[in-house]
Amino acid sequence: MNKTISINIGGFVFNIEEDAYQKLFHYLTTIKKNFTEAEEREEIMNDIEARIAEIFQSKLSVAKEVILEKDVDQVIEIMGKPEEYVSEEFAGSADQKSSEKEKTSEDRSSSRRLFRDSENATLGGVCSGIAHYLNIDVSVIRILFVAFTLLGGSGILIYLIMLFAVPEAKTTNDKLQMKGQSINIDSIKEHFNKIKDDISEKTKNGKFTKTFNKTVEQGVRAGSNILRVVAKIMGLIFVVGGIFALIILFFVLFSHSGLMPIVDSEYSENLQTLLSILYSSETQSSIVFLSILFVCLIPIIGIIVTGTKVLFNIKKSFRTVSISSIVLWFICVGLLVVTSIDLGMNMRSEMSIEYPVDFTDSTDVLMIDVSEDSKFSDHISYGDVWNRSELIRIEEEKILLGYPELIIVHKAEIEIFEIIVYKESHGMSNKDAIDKAQRISYKINLSGNRLTLPPYFSIPKSDKIRGQRPIVEIRVPEGKQVILGKNIDRIDVHIHGQQQYENENFSLTTWTALGDRLFCEECKKNSDLIFSEELK
Repeated sequence: MNKTISINIGGFVFNIEEDAYQKLFHYLTTIKKNFTEAEEREEIMNDIEARIAEIFQSKLSVAKEVILEKDVDQVIEIMGKPEEYVSEEFAGSADQKSSEKEKTSEDRSSSRRLFRDSENATLGGVCSGIAHYLNIDVSVIRILFVAFTLLGGSGILIYLIMLFAVPEAKTTNDKLQMKGQSINIDSIKEHFNKIKDDISEKTKNGKFTKTFNKTVEQGVRAGSNILRVVAKIMGLIFVVGGIFALIILFFVLFSHSGLMPIVDSEYSENLQTLLSILYSSETQSSIVFLSILFVCLIPIIGIIVTGTKVLFNIKKSFRTVSISSIVLWFICVGLLVVTSIDLGMNMRSEMSIEYPVDFTDSTDVLMIDVSEDSKFSDHISYGDVWNRSELIRIEEEKILLGYPELIIVHKAEIEIFEIIVYKESHGMSNKDAIDKAQRISYKINLSGNRLTLPPYFSIPKSDKIRGQRPIVEIRVPEGKQVILGKNIDRIDVHIHGQQQYENENFSLTTWTALGDRLFCEECKKNSDLIFSEELK
């Protein structure tokens, strides 16, 4: 039965056997004596103890809770024996030992870890840290970040995420691990000697006149103040911009859902509802909605947090949360890719069904207009593409969709007007697309030479949205005319050879088939005289 002692080393408490403790105490005391004249003795000893604590932690487990003498022996083997680091006046004939130590040190070279190198940083030390980790020149990493930024802006986002997620190399152990160097007494002492030599060299090379030194000092101080102000401004921009982006995101995702009543609209469906009539199942649409939410939300939160840290000089790192957020972001991106592929498979086939309308009237003029309705036309500007989402209404068993299409073409080889209704749809297969096209409900009204078109059509709610649309084609014989009514802008109009006209310009116009095209008699006049009598 051996006696154990509780000790605190490197900020950690360990239970250690008494014999092991005596050996460890003697070992540390000997090392400390070796650095008696070193100005950095306390800091060096702290780093040595931190490294010893790290080794001890790797030796413990559920089945082993006490540090043994053999564990101390392994620490001494890894860190090096004190007599190998005695001052130069006692180093006499230690060349052979030094050579052996170098070889042992090479054999136990520490594995590289990713840290931010703030000592050689341009901004946050991300590029310099990656360069150390990959053992390449830092200029290569900086060029890659600039290239990513110019090609799509992803460089800034990646840099901010890594600035937020990657810890800074603060201690000597961190800096040695960042460079892949072994962590022992020799490397720790060499690190501090290098720092001291760098300072001495800079001091030696910097002995100029007092006036110049003062000027440089003032310039550095002013430059530091400017950089701090710029950093604060950038932090404020990040915070304000992130909050603004957050508001926009919630407006897009949750408007007309009850969560944001101020911006709700009675004329448009919310995003969750639109996804439910697009994707095959409620589960799939919910997954897509949550994935969109997190894919957009995580970078915005990252920008706000980064700006807040810069603005208020917060040093605390949230590494676990950051890594978890990055993993969640990639999972959500993957889910969006998978669901998008599935949606594409449901729309891979496209079919069209043709329905000729029985029209035997030999009239020279066909008048076309769109009926009034309270579903869409009374409150929507059809020329505004941003309002296309408002052209959807979901009822209990069906979906109403606005903006059917009208095509007017000149056909010199026919003698009377021809009216054809096409119903188009996409589907998983040709049969599926045909079935969905057949279930499109769009009833036109033909009375004499007057054709009235509905401003919307409907599909069964169970069919989901698969690109369904009705198209009415009017074929005009040579010399005959088409007169468009005042409500014609409530549907999508295409006149062969006249693509330059906006849809609303077709209202109250007359088109005559001459030669190989259709000519408008009063497109620029936009007069009410055409329908003043005929369409009252």
